Amino acid sequence: MRIKTAVKAKAETSGNAVEHLTDVADVMHALLIKRADDLAGCVEGSPEEAELAAIADTLDAYGEKRWPLKKVPGREG
Repeated sequence: MRIKTAVKAKAETSGNAVEHLTDVADVMHALLIKRADDLAGCVEGSPEEAELAAIADTLDAYGEKRWPLKKVPGREG
């Protein structure tokens, strides 16, 4: 499974539990972004559209918790 491999790789390089959890969450975030990209342009009213909406809600909620100041460190804006 892709996430298990990515998470394990991050865990091996991580120094503490909080950093590890952040790394894991970021890997899951990236996978959700990829899935949302794959679903872009899906048929209105389809199960894929419902999945895309759920992913969008999840990404919004994650972003509010992960970046409460609406800024991503190292990026402009």
